[in-house]
Amino acid sequence: MRGFVAVWVAAMCVMTPACSLLKGSEAGCSKDTDCKGDRICDAHRCVTAHEKSEEAVVDDRKEISALNAPVVVRASSSTLGSFARGGPGYAGALPHAAPAKRPELAWDVDLGGVIYASPRLVVGEGGEAVAYVGTHGGRLVGVVVDGARAGATVLDMDLGGRMWSTPWVDEEGVLYVGTDADELVAVTLSTGEVAWRTKIGTCAQTTAPGPEGARCDVDGGPTQGPEGDLYVGADGVYRLRRDGTVVWHWPAELKEGERPAHVASTPVVTADGRVLFGGQDGFVRALDSTGEERWSYKVIADVDGSGWVGEDGEFVVGADDGRVYAIRRDGSLKWSFVAQKDIRSSVGGDGKGRLYVTSHGGFLYALLADGSVEWVFQTAAPIQSTPVVDAQGLVLVGSQDNQLYALGDDGAVRWVLELPADVDSSVALSPAGTLVVGCDDGHLRAYGAAAANPAEAVAPAPDQAATPSP
Repeated sequence: MRGFVAVWVAAMCVMTPACSLLKGSEAGCSKDTDCKGDRICDAHRCVTAHEKSEEAVVDDRKEISALNAPVVVRASSSTLGSFARGGPGYAGALPHAAPAKRPELAWDVDLGGVIYASPRLVVGEGGEAVAYVGTHGGRLVGVVVDGARAGATVLDMDLGGRMWSTPWVDEEGVLYVGTDADELVAVTLSTGEVAWRTKIGTCAQTTAPGPEGARCDVDGGPTQGPEGDLYVGADGVYRLRRDGTVVWHWPAELKEGERPAHVASTPVVTADGRVLFGGQDGFVRALDSTGEERWSYKVIADVDGSGWVGEDGEFVVGADDGRVYAIRRDGSLKWSFVAQKDIRSSVGGDGKGRLYVTSHGGFLYALLADGSVEWVFQTAAPIQSTPVVDAQGLVLVGSQDNQLYALGDDGAVRWVLELPADVDSSVALSPAGTLVVGCDDGHLRAYGAAAANPAEAVAPAPDQAATPSP
């Protein structure tokens, strides 16, 4: 229903058997800078260091599945060839279709720690898809998605630091992931062994409480650029070779007593060598391939999510001031949109001009390329999950109301899944159409197509799916 606001309000959901949005949950914190003094954010609570919950300790290795010449399951590249959110191609809809009706649980694996990162799907020579994801317990785990071994754990390693970012896997079968131990770690998937670890930044205490302790955490990326190098956000932005050698660090020079601000967002690298990112110093920046700053745009708020490169080369990104900014190639503002509440997720899109942005107000916004609103959908709690679009235009997004939503490109709900805890992880989708999603209860789950039964499809009635735009 183009031109309408698709808002499924809580009052309507009470009358709808499809969901239970009104059970309520306390949003709490989502990062250390949300907390005062030396308190840190742990499991959405601001706590002191001695109150911090114990993290799970696991064996370094379990069963290993050989992955020779893997294929990373990803979307097709945009016309600009931007390299975003871990690697090339995240500039449009995924090439696979998610279930059209509410799917059924295929498997459920308890990883023992909050899963905030999104799973990375890799397909081996034999066609077996494996989902790799890191947890807040420091575990890097690989689980078979489909087929006879679906749900089997084929990799389980303790990397020694919680993980917020999505891993990247290159064409040689090496996985790269950042940790809160201030390290970028490379793992050879065919052997299940750590190939190298590179210490990032000069923070003296990698696990100290508060913003200073988080400054060098490798939360942003890695992104593999067009030349094959890796780009990560930590205390600034780093470019590294795939052997762990640092090529450059931005900022290269600081005034006496100055310290680089934390960059939690994943750098976006374009085919023409621009490195685009936002930081917790309240700026959005563009660097060239040598690490030289080309422009900066001040937004006076943290920028934690990754951005999107539009058809004209503009960089679209959200910030903690509740605004979406579209910044031209020269660093000037093209347009902005007010979402009112903090925007912590990355900007998603369908590659056809429609952008998807979520907020802590619990809203999913569908924006057109000029920044105008096409429709809005409301959940009952903040949204940190980045929207993912499938091959049919279905928009998949999780919320801290413990629901995973599938919406059409018109904003109407196609189906809803209820999970036991917040859904901050974004959805991964296998070639067979199986959804893989992490949850704050520490479980990684997969959902496959259900039997054809109209009663199982969850969608609100037309008068519940949309209301006239004010």
